[in-house]
Amino acid sequence: MRVILCALLPALVMPPANAAPMEERAAADAIVPFSRIDSDHNGYVSRVEARSIVVVETRFDAADRNDDSLLDREEYLSLGGSREND
Repeated sequence: MRVILCALLPALVMPPANAAPMEERAAADAIVPFSRIDSDHNGYVSRVEARSIVVVETRFDAADRNDDSLLDREEYLSLGGSREND
């Protein structure tokens, strides 16, 4: 029984070789279209709106190029956001 468990343990704890790092997967899954995160439809993503998406919240300061505490569409798209037709 121990031999089988020891043989299977690495397979249980190691991600598949072709798996993307967790941060990349989270980023790809978490960035939503601008129109969805801009909940008040004022053309900007505020810090409050950014809280709804972890990746946007954590990268907010880096994306806010003009330091106005808002992300316009281009700043948001620099995070990898979707270019949907609004």
